[in-house]
Amino acid sequence: MKTDTSEPDFIKNSFSRESLLKVNAELIENLRKRVNVKRFRPQEGDSIKLGYIRALTQALQVQNSILKDTELDAIKQELEEVRELVKNQSCMQQVRQ
Repeated sequence: MKTDTSEPDFIKNSFSRESLLKVNAELIENLRKRVNVKRFRPQEGDSIKLGYIRALTQALQVQNSILKDTELDAIKQELEEVRELVKNQSCMQQVRQ
């Protein structure tokens, strides 16, 4: 049974959920400040900035999806290990009887 629960290196070097939330919160705050003014005035480059914002939100969604999948795989593996342990314990109890 595998007992090493450390994360793979590519997970350690990627974003955590907390960092994704932080980036998203900063983005929301930036947009909120930009539109919550008495009179909104479009600025040169707004359309380009919005394109980058869309790209950033897509990247955040993909990263979050990858994190979810990785966590789900780890949970599945742990569940299989627990099942194997329970199976082995029940076999041992049957042998003793």
